[in-house]
Amino acid sequence: MRFPPVYLALLLWSAIAVVSVAAQQSTPAQPAASASPETPQRPLTSLNNLQGLPVAEVHVRSAAIENPAWLEPLLVQKTNEPLDKYKVRESVQALYNTGRFSVIEVEAQRNARGEIVLVFDARENFFFGSILVEGSSDQPSGTQLLNASKLNLGEQFSEETIAAAIAGMQHILQENGYYRAAIQPSYEWNSKDQEVKVLFVVKKGSRARVGHIVISGTPGLDPLQISDIAKLHPGDEVSANRTTRALQRLRKRYQGRNRLEAQVSITHRDYRPENNTLDYTFEIVRGPVVDVKVEGANLRTGLVKKYVPIYQENAVDDDLLAEGSRNIRDYFQTKGYFEAKVGFTAKNDPAADRTNIVFDIDQGERHKVVEIEITGNRYFDKETIRERMQLQPAGGLQLHGLYSQSILARDVRNIESLYHSNGFLQAKVAGNVQDDYRGKKGAIKVSLKVDEGPQTLVGTLNIYGNSAISTDTLRSLIQMTEGQPYSETNAAADQVQVTNYYFNRGFPDVRFESSAKPAPHNPQQVDVTYKITEGEQVFVDNLLISGLHYTKPFVVQREMAIQPSQPLSQEQMLESQRRLYDLGLFNSVEMAVQNPEGDATHKNVNFQVVEARRYTFTYGLGFEVQTGQPSSSTQPQGNTGASARISFDVTRLNFRGRDHTITLQTQYGNLKKHALISYSAPRWWENKNLTMNLTVFYDDTFDVRTFEARRLEGSGEIKQSLNKATTLLYRLIYRRVSIPEDTLLIDPSLVPLFSQPVRVGMPAFTYLRDTRDDPTDSHKGTFNTFDTGVASNIFGSQANFSRFIAQNSTYYQFHKKRWVFARSTRIGFEEPFSSTDFIPLPERFFAGGSNSHRGFGVNQAGPRDLQTGFPLGGQATFLNNLELRTPPLPLPFVGNDLSAVVFHDMGNVFTSAGDIVDSLFRQTQPRQDQCLNLANPVCNFNYISHAVGGGVRYRTPIGPVSFDLGYNLNPPVFPIVRENRTDQLRHFNFFFSIGQTF
Repeated sequence: MRFPPVYLALLLWSAIAVVSVAAQQSTPAQPAASASPETPQRPLTSLNNLQGLPVAEVHVRSAAIENPAWLEPLLVQKTNEPLDKYKVRESVQALYNTGRFSVIEVEAQRNARGEIVLVFDARENFFFGSILVEGSSDQPSGTQLLNASKLNLGEQFSEETIAAAIAGMQHILQENGYYRAAIQPSYEWNSKDQEVKVLFVVKKGSRARVGHIVISGTPGLDPLQISDIAKLHPGDEVSANRTTRALQRLRKRYQGRNRLEAQVSITHRDYRPENNTLDYTFEIVRGPVVDVKVEGANLRTGLVKKYVPIYQENAVDDDLLAEGSRNIRDYFQTKGYFEAKVGFTAKNDPAADRTNIVFDIDQGERHKVVEIEITGNRYFDKETIRERMQLQPAGGLQLHGLYSQSILARDVRNIESLYHSNGFLQAKVAGNVQDDYRGKKGAIKVSLKVDEGPQTLVGTLNIYGNSAISTDTLRSLIQMTEGQPYSETNAAADQVQVTNYYFNRGFPDVRFESSAKPAPHNPQQVDVTYKITEGEQVFVDNLLISGLHYTKPFVVQREMAIQPSQPLSQEQMLESQRRLYDLGLFNSVEMAVQNPEGDATHKNVNFQVVEARRYTFTYGLGFEVQTGQPSSSTQPQGNTGASARISFDVTRLNFRGRDHTITLQTQYGNLKKHALISYSAPRWWENKNLTMNLTVFYDDTFDVRTFEARRLEGSGEIKQSLNKATTLLYRLIYRRVSIPEDTLLIDPSLVPLFSQPVRVGMPAFTYLRDTRDDPTDSHKGTFNTFDTGVASNIFGSQANFSRFIAQNSTYYQFHKKRWVFARSTRIGFEEPFSSTDFIPLPERFFAGGSNSHRGFGVNQAGPRDLQTGFPLGGQATFLNNLELRTPPLPLPFVGNDLSAVVFHDMGNVFTSAGDIVDSLFRQTQPRQDQCLNLANPVCNFNYISHAVGGGVRYRTPIGPVSFDLGYNLNPPVFPIVRENRTDQLRHFNFFFSIGQTF
């Protein structure tokens, strides 16, 4: 039998009635044979003759339900009970309420013992599993068409929703000129998962063109001028962007002529199918010229337009002008004119087609906030209260302090809110301003008097209605506790916390109600009650994933934090979505619960992904400006200059259907030519904490003026993430470094030694621990790393040496967490062993520049060649950086994006590791007189060089743009024997770059 829920009772009384009702009142049918799978019809059997017979078995049969056990508790008709047609009716209704079924047939048969076997045969509803658009690559895009369809993943399918979706897409197509577009839906049905995948194939046809343009109203311009201003002419292609920009240009034209009330709209669009054109009718009411003047004070036009909202609202009325008066008053008050008064007059002159608006400003005398006094506070100290205030006394860059009536009112509200949220429900704050404070003209004192009133505490806290989650667990989640201050803010926070906890454990219908009433024996206490209505717990039935073309399904499945049979958790759904985005394989990841309105206790969860393009091409052009740039062979220190950079990269995502990536990176510049190929394989050996990277690159580097290094290197790396902060790197590096002899600017006798090609094979280990809040602009946390490696003949290396480098950086916030003190210490050393006597030149340490020691130009620190004066690097380095970072500076035009730094850098590059300890307290270059003896120079560059300086940081979305100026307090001297002269490194160096120094 077929049982629509409305007429189920009648249906159960007679088979004839069943047939009649089913034919007239059945649920909406699925699409015809082309759109929906057919369901065989079963013969009808009356239950009247079976009433009262014992029921031996009750089953639910559906192609979409693999395990119907979760449906059995919904059936009111139980086994081993007499057949009751009313219970059967209630059972059918309960199955309908799940939302999973469109038609339910009840079969009743007798077994060999004469008992009833009852079967509820359910025909499933279908829900949208994926919704895609094909055939629209340009405007409107497929995404725009999907948005216009207003179809939602997981909602129930019906022909009506498809028709409405097509109508919505046709509308946006017509807005873009495609009046001849055809949209054909196709369906892929999946009865098992009750989903239908819909593909809309769009054939746009030819785009309509602009036909006649009719102008009505009072434009004050001829139609040809209007077309030229709007850049909309007959014959142009029709598009939504074109018409939107046309309206914007016209409004801008009228506003530019101070017709601020001008109204421009398109009132009619008439499509002419015979020639595929669209006629427009524009209605333009230009309005009067609005002349805004300011009298009594100087206020530049830009500020008038900023503070008077008639320029943004395209309207003129008293409310907007009054708001503009308040804004102008507040502006002058923040500049120290605390008694400023602003009024306005508006006069219409229809004969002259003008509206004259005059803001009359009475600045009064300029004042200075010399003191802000807070009294009456006992529960909170003054520092806590001041943290919530915008009022500021004069001092620093605030020459007159910060005060206005609106700021004072806002601060009063904030302080009262602070007290109310801590149980002082009757707290009041009164603000008072005293002029000519202590007889000093123009000095004002702002007084804030706090009347705390009694504090209301929580007497008893009663939680009831919960059964699935214990009271102890709920109490651990909430802020409200007995004996603590009572506030509605805490009650609201508890509601959010508790409901989220239930949501994430599969209770989507949970309700939380709070109430408070005075305690019967203590007027300063309230008894709080939390009533919880849990609702039914919902579990995950299946995970349905669509949109995979190249990606292998297991790659997605392993990222799923939510799994079948688990409670339906919002938190786990969001975590699954985040993990899928983190793979970098998908442009979008949409998720939804199938059948969201149904009462089913088991629901499918849909994930629809859109794969990203597998090939990505990026290119860029950049430069850096600083001192110490390589120049000619006669400039050991280099010159101040800029180095251009051009880059071109190719990235191949989704390699072999996995989250593996192949990357080609190239860079060409004055200082560096670079080509790299890398292969990255996350989840190595299916371990989410392991990532394998293989890299091969060629480098031609000229950032050290002494030589040009050509490096061919291959490396394999295993990255192990122990936790969010800690990472281990295991690497095997194999490289061949050569130095062209004609680029080696040192003593000619050393050229054969240093220019020999060197092959280096080195296993290395790196430990990283990073707890910084933002690696590009850190305010708190630490950064610790050490790296060690050994180059040996055992690994195919021609040079034998060990290498160690460590860094410790810390960041401290202070003074209301607005200032930052940052420090960093780096130490590194290399030691040759076995048959190796010296470290190859490209493997040595070099320092100097914006990210190491700002007292030196780029790579200018440490030992130098005495014949040419060029740096040679060293086998050890020690650097210590101290930096004080200010909060944003309140300067005009830059807002809160500009801040300053003051720094002290110390350290150097040393000849060997043993020289670090000997030089730690050596503040000047030893024996400078011997170093300047050109006849027989003997130089020692092992000492601690100090630099002080300052800089600015301008915050951008990609990190702070930095400009630093450093002054070297004790730069070294050195001879240039080849040119028979001596030199000294410059004191001043400047650097322009992106990012903090460390």
